[in-house]
Amino acid sequence: MKKAIFILAMILSIACIAQSRVYAGQFGELLIELETSVFYSVQSAEWRSRRDAWIADVRAAGDNIASLKRLLVEFETHLNYSAQAPVWRNRRAQWLQNVNSARTIHELAQQLIVCETAIGYSAQAAAWRSRRPGWLSRVRAL
Repeated sequence: MKKAIFILAMILSIACIAQSRVYAGQFGELLIELETSVFYSVQSAEWRSRRDAWIADVRAAGDNIASLKRLLVEFETHLNYSAQAPVWRNRRAQWLQNVNSARTIHELAQQLIVCETAIGYSAQAAAWRSRRPGWLSRVRAL
């Protein structure tokens, strides 16, 4: 009986780890999808030269939450304040704390939504408005 319980616990642990890696990969793709919605004109001048490597870094991050946190903050850092809601300057410090304290993909996904919400529609491609509800649903499901 103890052996069966142990085996069941191992199977559940492996399944949870595998699921967390799937979510991490999805997180990265959702982060890239958000980035592609934002116009270059509202991003820093350095972003164009960093962008391709950043996308590669996001894809390579896999389930490394520390890397995903860093890459989320890097994306947000390269947005001009003009691309964001005026209140963002006052909320950003708390957001950074929340990102840095995230321990799971789900917690980090919540901060991805906060970041996206701070970006003004005028800074994004018009197609984002129709894609956004599906994107939000996928982020919330992480």
